[in-house]
Amino acid sequence: MKCFAGNLTVDVFKAHHARMRQEIASLSAEKMDKTDRDAWIDYFISQYEIDCLTIYPENMQLELDEKTLQEYNHWSRMDPYEPKYFDVAGFKATCTVPYTGDPELFKVTPMTHSLRPFEVERLDRPNKDGIGYFVLVYELTQREATADGIREHFQQEIGAFVAAAEHIRTDAKQFNDSLRQQVEQAVDKRIAELDKFASIRQGLNLPLRRVKDVPMAKPLALPRKRLVFNMPRPSEQSPSYCIADVDYEHITEIIDGCCSIMEQAPGSYEGFGEEQLRDHILSVLNTHYENTTGETFRKKGKTDINVPFEGHAAYIAECKIWHGKKAFLAAIDQLFSYTTWRDTKVSVIVFNKNAKNFETVLDSIQGALDEVSVQEGRPKHAQWYCKIQNKDDERIMHVTVQVFDLHA
Repeated sequence: MKCFAGNLTVDVFKAHHARMRQEIASLSAEKMDKTDRDAWIDYFISQYEIDCLTIYPENMQLELDEKTLQEYNHWSRMDPYEPKYFDVAGFKATCTVPYTGDPELFKVTPMTHSLRPFEVERLDRPNKDGIGYFVLVYELTQREATADGIREHFQQEIGAFVAAAEHIRTDAKQFNDSLRQQVEQAVDKRIAELDKFASIRQGLNLPLRRVKDVPMAKPLALPRKRLVFNMPRPSEQSPSYCIADVDYEHITEIIDGCCSIMEQAPGSYEGFGEEQLRDHILSVLNTHYENTTGETFRKKGKTDINVPFEGHAAYIAECKIWHGKKAFLAAIDQLFSYTTWRDTKVSVIVFNKNAKNFETVLDSIQGALDEVSVQEGRPKHAQWYCKIQNKDDERIMHVTVQVFDLHA
C-alpha cells in the first residue's frame, strides 16, 4: 500500500471545510430548536478538527522469518535454457510501528514532500485505545543480512514516515487554527436562514434587562482545548434560558468589586455567615439587574443567587465559606444539580474566613480545578474561568470561581 501519495493536503483540507459547511447548512429547524448554539459549535469542531498523525518509532516491534527468495539469473539473457530466476535462502523482516491520529492522513501528500516512495505492508486503524499500527517489510538474502543492517534500514524508513507526518501536521495547523471561526460563521448563517432567528437567538444567547447607563463588560476570550462531544439533543422541557457572555462577565465584575471592598475591612464581616454574605452581594446586584433574588427554588434544590428573566433563571451562583477541597468540589456538583439544559454559565463564590495563609486556599482550588476541568484560565490571581463537563448529561458548564479573603 502506498502512503503520502494522494492529493495535496491543501486540497484535502479545503474539501474537508466544504463538507463541514454543507453538513451545517443541512441542519433542520427541528434539530437546532431547543439546542445550544455553543454546543453545536463544539460538536462540529470535534468532528472536523484534523487529528494529526503521531508515530512512535521507539515502540516498534521487529520479527524475522526465513523465506525463499527469487534472484534474477543474469545468464538467462545469454542462454535460453537458463532459468530467468533461481531460488535463494533469505529472510523476511517485519517491523510493526504504532501511531495515533487519523489514518486517512496516510493517503494524502504534504505540501513539503520528497519523491521517495512510501510503502506499507498493512495499515491497521486505531483500536478503542486510539492506537493504530502500520507494518513495514524488508526482504533480503541470507548472505547480505546483518542485524545492524536490518535495524538501520527500518530506522531510516520510519524516520521518513515521521518527517512526512510532521509536514502534514504543519499543513493542518492553519486549518485547525481557523476552524472555530469557520464553524461559528456557518452555524450563525444557518440560524439566520431558518426564519426563526429571533426566538432561537433568545434561547441561545439571552440578553438580560440591564439598568440604564451601566457599562457593559467585554466578553472573556479563552483558548480552546480539543474535546469530543455528542450531537446536541433537543430538550424535552419547555425552552429555558442561558445568560449572554457580556452579562455573565459583567455580573462577575460586579461581584469582584463588591467583595474586594469587603476584603479591605474583613473585621466588619467577621460574624457573617454564607447567607449574610450572599445578601450583601444581592443588594449590589439589585442596583444593576431587575428582580435579583436569593434562595430561589431551582430543579433539585436552592441556589444562593439567581438572576431571572421571564420567569426563568438566567444566572445562578453558590456562595460558600472555604472548608477544604472536598467541600469545594461538592459545591460545584451541587450547583450543577440546580441547572436545567441551557443554564450552562454559573459561578462559585468562595470566602476564606479560617485559613491564615490565603495562598494555601488558592493552591487547593487550583489543584481541584486541575482534576475536574477540561479547560481553565486564571484571569486574576484569585479568579478562575473554566469549563467542566457535567457527568450527568455531558454538558460543558462554564464556571467562574471567585475567591475572597475575609480572614480577620
